[in-house]
Amino acid sequence: MDAYGKNGMIREMESVLSRMKSNQCKPDIITFNLLIDSYGRRQDFEKMEQVFKSLLRSKEKPTLPTFNSMITNYGKARLREKAVYVFQKMTHMGYTPSFITYESLIMMYGYCDCISRAREIFDELVASGKEMKVSTLNAMLGVYCRNRLPKEADLLFESACNRRVLPDSSTYKLLYKAYTKANMKDLLQNLLKHMDRDGIVPNKRFFLEPLGAFGSLPASPKPATATTGLSR
Repeated sequence: MDAYGKNGMIREMESVLSRMKSNQCKPDIITFNLLIDSYGRRQDFEKMEQVFKSLLRSKEKPTLPTFNSMITNYGKARLREKAVYVFQKMTHMGYTPSFITYESLIMMYGYCDCISRAREIFDELVASGKEMKVSTLNAMLGVYCRNRLPKEADLLFESACNRRVLPDSSTYKLLYKAYTKANMKDLLQNLLKHMDRDGIVPNKRFFLEPLGAFGSLPASPKPATATTGLSR
């Protein structure tokens, strides 16, 4: 069932669930979460909400991944009010938000064009004194990159590096996408230097994924030079 859910094979997943019910096998929280996430990723929110209500009526209890998934998937559909409602319900039920929860909120507000609110949550996490996770940094960078704000993304990246947050491959992919789309040669060259210092050696896929996600760039010899430099 897990494999069906991850691969978007909803009918097959529902068939397994039907057999479970026929055999009087009650779903556990793992099954509930799988259903909620699978329906959410397909934006079948009616079924997702039905499963969530069934979960609340059952002997099982929601977990943080339950709420995080709903917040993220509502966000991708730009259903901000529903996502905020889920977060409020989670806290009212006594759950303490995790880093992943806050990252889900940051991404949700980014999808909903609420960039300042996303940054507020990010800054609150930084101000809390807890060690900044690279996944949290990537969530906020994703907001800037998705909303075509490469300069803001670059400022955040440099600030994080000064705080000794170690970027990962996702960090560099996000920035490369944004800088390439904006045709910002200086930022691309600076990113190259960071990657070289960190010992990051990108492969062909590194370049193709960003170009495929954002579309091809206008013809220009200088960006091509930057790309060639990266591949060495």
